[in-house]
Amino acid sequence: MPCPSCGTETGDASNYCPSCGATLARGDQDEYIGRTLARKYKVEALIGEGGMGKVYRARQEALDKLVVLKVLRRSLLNDERTVARFKREAKAASRLNHPNSISILDFGQAEDGALFIAMEFVPGQDLHTVLSKEGPLSEPRIARIVSQVLSALNDAHGAGVIHRDLKPENIMVEQRRNEPDCVKVLDFGIAKIQDGGNDDGPALTRTGFVCGTPEYMSPEQARGGSLDHRSDLYAVGVILYQLVTGRLPFESDTAVGFATKHLTEEPVPPSRRRPEVRVSPGMERLIMRALSKSPDDRPQDAEAFRAELLAVAQERERRHAPSGSTGRRPAQGLAPLPRRGTPPPNTLSTEITDTNWNGSPEPTVKAPLERTQATAPVPRAPPERTQIAPAPRPERDRSSTASVSVMRVPERTPPPVFNAPLNDKTEAILLTLPSPEPESEPGGGFGVIKAFVLTLALGTLALVGYWLYTSWSEQARAKPFKLPTNAPIPGQDTGAYEPKPGVPLYEQVIPPRRRDEREALRRKQAGYEAYKNGNLDLAATEYRNAFGLDPTPELSLMLGEVYWARGITDEARGWWRRHLRDAPDSKARATLLLKDPGLAEPATP
Repeated sequence: MPCPSCGTETGDASNYCPSCGATLARGDQDEYIGRTLARKYKVEALIGEGGMGKVYRARQEALDKLVVLKVLRRSLLNDERTVARFKREAKAASRLNHPNSISILDFGQAEDGALFIAMEFVPGQDLHTVLSKEGPLSEPRIARIVSQVLSALNDAHGAGVIHRDLKPENIMVEQRRNEPDCVKVLDFGIAKIQDGGNDDGPALTRTGFVCGTPEYMSPEQARGGSLDHRSDLYAVGVILYQLVTGRLPFESDTAVGFATKHLTEEPVPPSRRRPEVRVSPGMERLIMRALSKSPDDRPQDAEAFRAELLAVAQERERRHAPSGSTGRRPAQGLAPLPRRGTPPPNTLSTEITDTNWNGSPEPTVKAPLERTQATAPVPRAPPERTQIAPAPRPERDRSSTASVSVMRVPERTPPPVFNAPLNDKTEAILLTLPSPEPESEPGGGFGVIKAFVLTLALGTLALVGYWLYTSWSEQARAKPFKLPTNAPIPGQDTGAYEPKPGVPLYEQVIPPRRRDEREALRRKQAGYEAYKNGNLDLAATEYRNAFGLDPTPELSLMLGEVYWARGITDEARGWWRRHLRDAPDSKARATLLLKDPGLAEPATP
C-alpha cells in the first residue's frame, strides 16, 4: 500500500509510513475510505488524524480533481463549542485569497450528519517533515520559506484573522518545477476573527482560556491574555529559531513547562545554542527581537517582518558574493601580459649572408628558404618598418654569416608581404608587417606585475599568520576545565563542589575565585541534553557542576525541576528555596507555589 502523504510503499503490516511517519489506514479500518461523501467526494486515503477529526485525501468526482477533506468526529457533533470552532475554521479560511494560504473549496454535511471542509490538495510535505529530514536549513532557504509564510499572515491579518496555532506542521512545502519551496499555510481551526461583530453561537474562548500549541505560544497567549496579530509573529520567531538551529528555543516535557519558560525565561541566542551551526548576526538579531516578551519590542506587522528578513538574506548574499560579481572595473595601471609568439612564415630563413660590408643596405640569402624556429621574439617595430635586419657586424671575415632574430607574428595578423627579387645576383626579402599598437617601455609592465605579486604574497602571509595566532588563542582559552580532586565521577550524583562537608550545595556560597562562566555554560548545555534524553541522574550531576561554577537562579530552578522529576522532593524544595531567595521577584514563584505549597513556609534550620 503506498503512503498517501509521500507515496512510499509501506507493505501490509505497518500502520505508519516508515519514511514520513504518516498514519496509514487500511480499507477495513476506516468507515469513510471508499465511500462518497455528499454525493461528490470519494474518499481515497487517510492523511492525518487529530483531536477534532480526521483528514482524508479524496477526489471530486465531477471534476476528477484531488481535494482534502477534513471531517469532524461524529462524537463531537453534540458539542456546540467544537462545532462552532469547526465552522469558524471554514469561515476564517474562506476570507483569505492569497497564493500562500490554503484555499477552501466547500463546506457541508455528509449523509450521516458529519461536518466536513473541502480544501485544495497540496502534494508536498509539511515543514516539520522537511526539517526532520534536512534540518537545520540554510539561511537563503529559510528566508525563501518564511517570507512566504509572512506574506500569507499579512493577508490574513489584513482580513482580521489571527491564526493562533502557527507551527511547522501547519505549513506545507511543495517542490514545483520552476518554483522550489512553494508554501501553503493551513489549519485555521482555532483562528480568531477580529471583525468587531458578534458571531452566532457560543463564544469559542473564555477569559484565561489557553489554546494553541505550547511550544510556539507567545507569552500573552500562554497567560490567557488578549491577543493581536503580533502573537503570530512570535510563533514565526520560534519557527525561525527552530529552522536555524534544529531545536526549539525552550525545552520541556510538559505543556506547563513550555508555557512557564515562554513567560519567564530568555532564549539562548542561536549562535550559542548551536555553535557549530553558522548563523549571520542579522538573522540572530531578528530572531531574538521576534522572541521578545513584550509585543511592542517585536516587528509590528508581518510585512515589516518580511522586509527585514529579506534584507538580512540580501546582506548575507552580498557578503558571500564572489569579488568578480560586484560589477567593479579591474584596477588600472597594470601592463598587459605579453602575447605568446608564433613561428615565422614557412618560407622565411633565419640565416642570411651579408656580402656588402661597405654600407649596402640589402642583405642576400645564403641558403634556400626553409621553416626555422626563431630563437627569441624582439620588441615590436614602429609602423611599416622592416622586420628583418642584419645582426651587429662582428670583426670577422666577410664570408661569415650573421644570424638575425625574427619577430613571431600572431596568427590573427595578415600574412606577410614579400618583395620581388632585385637583381640576378642578389635577392632581398623584405618582410612588412601591419602597424602594431605602440607599447610601453620594455620592462615597465613586468615591474608592476612583480610588485603586485609581491604585495599579494605578503598579504597572504599576514593573513595566515593572523589565522594561526587566533587559532592558538582559541585553543589556549578552550583548554579543558580541570575539576577539583573532590569532583564526582561523570554520571554519578555525589554532591559536586561541596567544600563544606555535610552542608547541602544549595546552602553554600560559591567563592568568586572558583567561578567559571564559560565552563558553567558548557555544563548547563550538557545538562539540557541529558534532561531531554531522560537521563535525570546525569542531568542533576551536570547542573550541580554548573552551579558550582556559576550559581545563577536559573540553575537552582532547573535543579529543583530535575530532583522533583526524580521524586527527591526535599532536595527539590531546597533548590527552589535557593532560587526564590536569589530571585525574590521570580516570575516562576506562582508556578512553584502551586506545585509545592510548602515553599511558602520558612525553611527549618
